[in-house]
Amino acid sequence: MHVTTPYPHDAPFSIDSFSGPIESMTGLPNVAYQSSEFAQFERDHVLANTWVCIANQAQLEQSKSGWLCPIDILDLPLLIVRNQDRTISVFHNVCSHRGMRLVDSSRPTNGIITCPYHGWCYKNGGELSATPHIGGEGIHQDNRFDPSLHGLKPVRSHLFAGMIFVNLSGNATDFETFIEPVTNHWHEMDFDLYPHGGSSSCWEIELQSNWKFAQENHVDGYHLPFVHPGLHSYSPLGNHYPLIVEGLASGQGSIDQAHSDALGDAQLPMNHHMSESWQNGRAEFLSVFPNIMIGVQADHFWTVHLIPITASKTIERMDLHYFEEGSTSSRYEHLRAKNRARMLEIFEEDRFVVEGMQKGRKSSAFTGGALSPEMDLPAHHFNKIAANAIISALKKLPL
Repeated sequence: MHVTTPYPHDAPFSIDSFSGPIESMTGLPNVAYQSSEFAQFERDHVLANTWVCIANQAQLEQSKSGWLCPIDILDLPLLIVRNQDRTISVFHNVCSHRGMRLVDSSRPTNGIITCPYHGWCYKNGGELSATPHIGGEGIHQDNRFDPSLHGLKPVRSHLFAGMIFVNLSGNATDFETFIEPVTNHWHEMDFDLYPHGGSSSCWEIELQSNWKFAQENHVDGYHLPFVHPGLHSYSPLGNHYPLIVEGLASGQGSIDQAHSDALGDAQLPMNHHMSESWQNGRAEFLSVFPNIMIGVQADHFWTVHLIPITASKTIERMDLHYFEEGSTSSRYEHLRAKNRARMLEIFEEDRFVVEGMQKGRKSSAFTGGALSPEMDLPAHHFNKIAANAIISALKKLPL
């Protein structure tokens, strides 16, 4: 099977490049990372048809009056609404009247969202509640206009492990089915037992890179001794093993990511419901297609979600969750701070790699590269998932 992108100046996609022996395979072509036109196609035909993480609920302040949080994905404006009852909804961030962007920055809400253009008002549930002067000056209702038909446009959403997911098209499988391969793989892990570590347990960095490079680098253990000498000192490459979750994710694990070397002699509370290998330092990290990373250990888990801004710019956000009192007790505050600093250092060390690949893939001499039959199995699997999603979307485009 051979499917060509809708951009004739760019390289074609072929499933044959991803389905044979790894030693004869390549990665995705440059167009998948460099082209603005391709990024828009990917947003509307790939990302829209699956579940994409747009935020962590820790980004929503616990205001008694509720909270509004605008998020843009490749120029598509979305609005997260946390209601007074703590429920979360997502809408397109656009007024139904004249298409004005409703909310520009995170802020509290008293239950009403007001358009700054003509003052139309929406309840937090999306219902259009006020239309000032719609029938003329001082006339705020008009029998010719039915407000029930013009509320905010909702987006299908789901909350999992603190992450807020959306399905833009509304056509994806239910979220539980989507995430089931991951929850089955980590069947011992109960994410609900790990509250967020608070304002000091998160960070954001801006990458001058396509979002897929961050995912591919995350599944790659090969670079560990070259890019992360500190991490390699307590989590050496020889302790790592590849992870493949068919159809959805890939990554790596470590049989012993020794926390005594990472955080010192002090210990965060362990989830003793997990088996002995986890108690002894086992750690696993998955990149879940399309845009999240999850790392699991017995005492904490972390998530990273990637927000594509342009074809060559990505916001990368990490959130850290700790087992029970490890997340809130002042006794462990210094360990949470040390763990955050350690994780930020690791991801900052990766910056030059993902940004370097963004620069390198401008070269016409690079046509997908080569893969190690031993070390690149997770990267190849992630490329294959992405390629299958892209090719499936291309096949549905009108000729």
